[in-house]
Amino acid sequence: MDLESLKAVLSNNDGSLPDINFNFGGTRVVADAYALVQRHATSLTSIGSYYWSKTKEKECPISFGENPAELVVSGVAEPFHVVFGGLVSKTGHKIPDLGFFVLGEDFVALDYRMGPEWSLAAIEGLLSLMEEIASLAPDTSVVHESNVFDPNGKILMQAFSEWRAANKRVQATCETHAPEAWR
Repeated sequence: MDLESLKAVLSNNDGSLPDINFNFGGTRVVADAYALVQRHATSLTSIGSYYWSKTKEKECPISFGENPAELVVSGVAEPFHVVFGGLVSKTGHKIPDLGFFVLGEDFVALDYRMGPEWSLAAIEGLLSLMEEIASLAPDTSVVHESNVFDPNGKILMQAFSEWRAANKRVQATCETHAPEAWR
């Protein structure tokens, strides 16, 4: 897996905020995705985050620990965006702040700021988090957009594909060699 090529794509801050889109193919798991990312974070770093309440007809503030994505799924809230900070992947790698868009009942997106904080460890953490999010629904489609250094998204998506394949091989090996009592 060539993470150095991916590091080159992520390391030069041009001021843009590229997106990683997760389309869950009709499965309504955006609240699960929000909860998953929030579990890996320690705070919301976006100031003044809110969602529009359709029932109250007003902006409602979003606090860390709440899950307003549930309200989008139930039709009570409009799509919204927050930024999570203090992220650590399940593999223990620190991840730079990530924006999180809830765009519909089966569609979320991460956005990120490019820059030197994207070390190889941070990239591994991002790939791990992406894998967790993508695994929430069987027909999840993942697309990388708007990175001028990866204009068609292929570099990130190739690394992600290789990451997932390597993890499946490791998991299969562990299951094959695990004692019967552990299975």
